[in-house]
Amino acid sequence: MRTIRRKSRNKTRSIKRNKTRMKTKPTIESQKKLVLSLLREFKWPRTQRPNVVRPSQVEKSEKGGYEGFVLGIVTSWAGKGSRSGYRKMLSMKTREPKYKKLFNETKKLMRLKDPKFKFTSIQYNKNNRAARHRDAKNVGVSYIVGLGDYTGGELIVFDENEKNPVKNDIKDKFYSFNGSKYPHETAPYKGERYTIVFYST
Repeated sequence: MRTIRRKSRNKTRSIKRNKTRMKTKPTIESQKKLVLSLLREFKWPRTQRPNVVRPSQVEKSEKGGYEGFVLGIVTSWAGKGSRSGYRKMLSMKTREPKYKKLFNETKKLMRLKDPKFKFTSIQYNKNNRAARHRDAKNVGVSYIVGLGDYTGGELIVFDENEKNPVKNDIKDKFYSFNGSKYPHETAPYKGERYTIVFYST
């Protein structure tokens, strides 16, 4: 009788463990929702990127720039005197505890989408209608995805001569392109719009 009860208990535990594993295994959709919830909770810092900020945005904001930041490797000025210069280093924010969870969960999102894609950095943007620009410090192909409750906001990509614009719907969709080679900008939009860019520097 005891043996039957033990087997029954073991079977019940095994079923519970399997159910737990099934529940905790993330999908691309569930991971996007998790990352979006983290982005919504965040108190966003402002970033100064003159090449992506439209003149109309500068006029509206006394603080300048827009809400955004980079986690991972950045190219930054460091050192003093003869030792100074641009170097690749881990961004200061990446080392802060409040950013770590977001960074780790966003990396998981890309692993679910394309486990073979290699990147060093992640750019986060909030409610920014980017002006036409090239990503001068990026190397090779980048991935971008749009999250949030918005309409419009397509990614417009031009050819190398800044002609033949093509609109790409990136809302809840991943799109890959070479942002250092092809000029691109954001179409007008309404609502709450976040974009995440995975790239190498």
